[in-house]
Amino acid sequence: MAGNIERLGAGDALKRASENSLRKYPSPEKDGDRLYPLAAPTCRPSFTIGETDTIFAIGSCFARNVEKSLEAAGKRVLSREFELGPIGESLGDAANFFNKYSIHSVTNEIRWALERDTFPGEAILYPLGKGKYCDPQLGIAKLEFPVSEILDFRHRYLDAVAQVAEADVIILTLGYVETWYDTELDLYLNVSPPAPLVKASPDRFEFRVLSYGDVIEGLNELYEVLLRHRKKPLKMLVTVSPVPLLATFRDMDVLVANAYSKSVQRAALDEFLIGKDGVDYFPSYEFVILSNPTVAWSRGDFRHVSPDIVNRIMSNVLTNYVEGASAGIPAGPEGAGASALNSEALLSSVRLMLKLEDYQAIVDLTDQNREVADDSVDVLLAEAAAMRHLERLDDAYTVLDRATGLAPGRPLPLERLIMICRPLRRLDNARSLIAQHGQRFPGRTDFRDRIDWA
Repeated sequence: MAGNIERLGAGDALKRASENSLRKYPSPEKDGDRLYPLAAPTCRPSFTIGETDTIFAIGSCFARNVEKSLEAAGKRVLSREFELGPIGESLGDAANFFNKYSIHSVTNEIRWALERDTFPGEAILYPLGKGKYCDPQLGIAKLEFPVSEILDFRHRYLDAVAQVAEADVIILTLGYVETWYDTELDLYLNVSPPAPLVKASPDRFEFRVLSYGDVIEGLNELYEVLLRHRKKPLKMLVTVSPVPLLATFRDMDVLVANAYSKSVQRAALDEFLIGKDGVDYFPSYEFVILSNPTVAWSRGDFRHVSPDIVNRIMSNVLTNYVEGASAGIPAGPEGAGASALNSEALLSSVRLMLKLEDYQAIVDLTDQNREVADDSVDVLLAEAAAMRHLERLDDAYTVLDRATGLAPGRPLPLERLIMICRPLRRLDNARSLIAQHGQRFPGRTDFRDRIDWA
């Protein structure tokens, strides 16, 4: 598409701006909680995910997080339903052969799955010697099996990918734009070819950095393949993975290379969406990149997204897109679930804020989502902990009392309620609660023995 991605008369532009409650960038004085400490960008769904709708996710490693979260939420995820035979079982998750890191890798597999006569077959198996092969479309795993068995496994994999034509909803996660190309097969690879192959055939493989036009072309090609083979209306969520490059092959700082990789794909998606009914962008990239890095990343490596952030993102997807998921949640300025959180998202948020020691933010957030907070024991425990740090002991007692009533079979809420009686000097309350503790949890004598002050 040449020219502007959007053109609007000045009067219409001013009118639209006046109606957009999220038009201005957050500041400490207004809407600051939408950005700090956890970013909460808003999406505008153009479709819903029905109760029985099936889902197929494909793309970079972040797509695996999406699959697991949706499956845990009770959705049927077709991209996790497969039977890959002995080779697939031997590889497990280690090979990451479900991860597709560039738009061309995604398109390759889907076209081969739905138009099987285009599959190159044995040609994409590169010999490594001593009966070993690799398939750079599937990852870095060395396959120590006969070619016939590898091809059987390969077709089983394509059968699994072919479910993309039957799924009600497709989720696509774009990864990187640093790619490798096989000039003999005229084919983009998913991962770099093994060094021995490059050394043996230095002119066969090329390193290529995709341009904006390359990404747009790849997205449109994928879209056309899907439309050719789907009988159901296309409902598709596209996003950019927040997981950065591990290393770059470009002659520049990896931080600069990664910024280009993510931004060119993010920019291309805005143009790709134009005129495509049922295709939405979801801002998982913005959720992570705009959040406080102290809590955004896990494993201490600045690359893997914190599970709590993933839960926050996927809870937002469910709240905004899944029918009935926002029931009981107050509507925000842009519709149901825009500013409110469901139970999982709220718990993830308060856990992240505890790591930041932002206790007032926890209290504010639970107050804003009172109905949801009062149904979650773990959220109430976090709220009470924050109140203790803020020296709001009476309020902490009230919250812990609520948590104890919500989960009478869990010892922790009652034990924390007993412990807060000491700074409040409510010794009579403590003795009564200790008696209840003895009746409910007779085996936890160690705790009661420590309460000599009561």
